[in-house]
Order: sequence, then structure tokens, then C-alpha cells
Amino acid sequence: MEIIEIQSKHSLLTSMTESRPDSERAYKLNCRHYISTYKEWQRHSRANSQALGVMTLDFERIWITAIEGEQIVTAIQAARSPVVLD
Repeated sequence: MEIIEIQSKHSLLTSMTESRPDSERAYKLNCRHYISTYKEWQRHSRANSQALGVMTLDFERIWITAIEGEQIVTAIQAARSPVVLD
């Protein structure tokens, strides 16, 4: 699977993940790029509880929490798209 679609009821465009505005939207990510960014983030930033910033195919930076990141990795491994984040 090359591209995964992420659907969310909240805007993922803010790095303040605890106070996301309501905005139902879908984002498309390149799976290989996401996995490599996720692994790098796990090594360096996850310990600091920082959100994972990822570029979408529409050149928007979205911010993912650790739990959401794991959901996306699981979906990529299972070739399941779209992924719905709450």
C-alpha cells in the first residue's frame, strides 16, 4: 500500500493535540514516508511526549499523538485504509 487515508473529527493541523478544533477531515499520507518519520520520531522525540509532525500529500503538516501513530502503523501493516481517528 502506497497511500493511506486518515479521517478525523478534529483538525490535525495544530501541534497542540490536547485542544484540537472540531473539523471533520481526511488527510492522505505516503506510507513509506510516514513509517520512516515515525521510526525516527520514536528514537528521538517520543520520550519528550512531543507530537509527531508529518507532511501530507497536500503539503500540510499534521500532528499525530503516540496512540494515533500506533493506530496508523497498524493500519499500514494490515493494508487497511482509511483509518478513523477519534
